[in-house]
Amino acid sequence: MTAATEPLFRHDAYLPSCEAVVTGIGADGGLVLDRTVFYAAGGGQPGDIGRIEYGDGTMATVANTVYGEDRASIVHVLAPDAARPAPGDTVVAHLDWEQRYRHMRMHTSLHLLTAVLTYPVTGGQIGADQGRLDFDIPEAALDKDEITEALNRLIAGDHPVTTEWITTRSLRPTPAW
Repeated sequence: MTAATEPLFRHDAYLPSCEAVVTGIGADGGLVLDRTVFYAAGGGQPGDIGRIEYGDGTMATVANTVYGEDRASIVHVLAPDAARPAPGDTVVAHLDWEQRYRHMRMHTSLHLLTAVLTYPVTGGQIGADQGRLDFDIPEAALDKDEITEALNRLIAGDHPVTTEWITTRSLRPTPAW
């Protein structure tokens, strides 16, 4: 079993890089680090991409970031031809900050949409250039212009944005029976 990865992005989503120690290399060649700024794919949001810098200055491309089978480790999926460091090596993880920031903005925009459309959300997808939310709407008689105006009012309000991480357990409450 691979050691858990400390998700630094939960404490500082604006941290663009971090030093870390390689704790494992998966069968597919993905790197597991003791800590990371890379967000793993999940909940309709893609995993971060970027680079891993080895001690000798060599860079390897991170093509995707996913959770390990244990959901406690985060796997940095490297390009197939990338060299792999050894467990115990110290590396520096560098986000593709431009893409991360675009994902953050889209994610926040979709949260604003849920403030305007107060229907249950049944699914969604976040990307750097577009996103979508699926709502359980009894009658689909919505006015796009009204929704756009309401979103623009929220944006113009320049409200502070905060984050709060909740546990997986709190998403799945204990059945009452």
